[in-house]
Amino acid sequence: MKTDTAIFYIKYYAKKHDCIIERKATLDEECFEGVHKKFGYPYKKYIDVNATEEVDNGQPQYRTASKKWEINNQPTLSN
Repeated sequence: MKTDTAIFYIKYYAKKHDCIIERKATLDEECFEGVHKKFGYPYKKYIDVNATEEVDNGQPQYRTASKKWEINNQPTLSN
């Protein structure tokens, strides 16, 4: 697994959390943008940098943003 060295922040509505969330992210060869086969909405698969560091098992922690998302160079939400 080779990760991209570029770090970005991805912000989107997370149905699981019922709010807008923002994650520190990067990409590797497993990450991509696609369209849901059944429902037709767009999605983006990315690596959650903080979760990967937290779990620390040598495996990237993938997440998926669905429908619409925003990419930024700096965090835009306060904790």
